[in-house]
Amino acid sequence: MKVVIFDDVLVRRAPEYERPDLELKFFPHADDAVDVVRRERPDVVLMDYSMDDHSTDHASGEDAIRALRAAFPRNGTKIVAISSDPQSNDRMLAVGADDAVPKTHVKAYLSRLAKLKLG
Repeated sequence: MKVVIFDDVLVRRAPEYERPDLELKFFPHADDAVDVVRRERPDVVLMDYSMDDHSTDHASGEDAIRALRAAFPRNGTKIVAISSDPQSNDRMLAVGADDAVPKTHVKAYLSRLAKLKLG
């Protein structure tokens, strides 16, 4: 199963999330989310709400999900909001995310995905 993760914090901690049973690709911002999803064709997209490297403002997860849903209306790619802030996850659900997971639960969520793939 291929998973694309858009998150500026998790990209720096990518080795902590790697799993041999999942193909994970990390991106520090979602400015080019549509191009990445078109190129990578992931099964699941994990999207943080706020991605800012403190030198440049980047698209929010909410903006990226809107763009993804416009380009790929429910094409089988599952989009999961992964903000630490419940209100941000709610905003991403409102614009088209399929599910929301607190960022502190991302490792457990990836484990569940791996089990689904193996099962």
